[in-house]
Amino acid sequence: MNDHEKYSFDINGYIIARGILGPEQVAALNEAIDNNQDHVRLREGDLSLAHDSPALKGTHCRGDISGILNWPKPWCQPFRDLLSHPPALRYMFSLIGDRIRFGNANGISMTTGAEGCVLHGGGTAKNTHLYRYTNGRMWNNLMGVCYQLADIHPGDGGFVCIPGSHKANYDTPEDVISMEHDLGCYVHVPMQAGDALIFTEALTHGTLPWKGRHERRTLLYRYADGGFVNAKGMNDVKQYAPFYDELTPLQQAIMEPPYNAGRPDIAALLEAQEKGAS
Repeated sequence: MNDHEKYSFDINGYIIARGILGPEQVAALNEAIDNNQDHVRLREGDLSLAHDSPALKGTHCRGDISGILNWPKPWCQPFRDLLSHPPALRYMFSLIGDRIRFGNANGISMTTGAEGCVLHGGGTAKNTHLYRYTNGRMWNNLMGVCYQLADIHPGDGGFVCIPGSHKANYDTPEDVISMEHDLGCYVHVPMQAGDALIFTEALTHGTLPWKGRHERRTLLYRYADGGFVNAKGMNDVKQYAPFYDELTPLQQAIMEPPYNAGRPDIAALLEAQEKGAS
């Protein structure tokens, strides 16, 4: 990360990596989703994320794009490639460390009128995710990389956050979380297809109802500190990654379950892979 990126992330809790995916990558990912619509699940009933908020309600539910790393071939391949996408990994090295690991990967589909999601996260002890600056660098235990597969224009909806809330000292009031009380601190983030929004999970963030006339498609990949457990079942790699043997050595290292001492140095493995390919 350059000095401008570091400063921007430190004060805001997120940055935009413009054009981190090329047009061919975006097209391949969209084609895979087009051919696997049976894996798009609507969050109906108790799975709704709007929590009855008048500000976040929509005419229908949003869709979760699930199991993307385990889809049948060839459709899984573009998603697996993103596990070790070098530009994204280099951001993670600066924001987590060289011994990162996989958190999870899924997608979001929203069509016109899809409801939003209440805000969550924040810098206080109530939140399990953290942001710290110490010894001359930033530290996060869980990071999100949101790849955009469609343009997001001002007013469309989608990702919204409270910049700087990753360093908050007070819990977010409930009516601010539900976006029923606007303090003037919400920021909607327009992006283009191929951009990635990189944010700390300590940031207070959520989703605005989708008003765009096109489908919102976003992929969310999370990376964690090597010893941080963010989901059940993460101690059995064959359980959360039954495709483990089909991955590259670098990707297998990224997928290792959480533990502390002796973790693989992902930065060194990436450097070795790139030298071997040159």
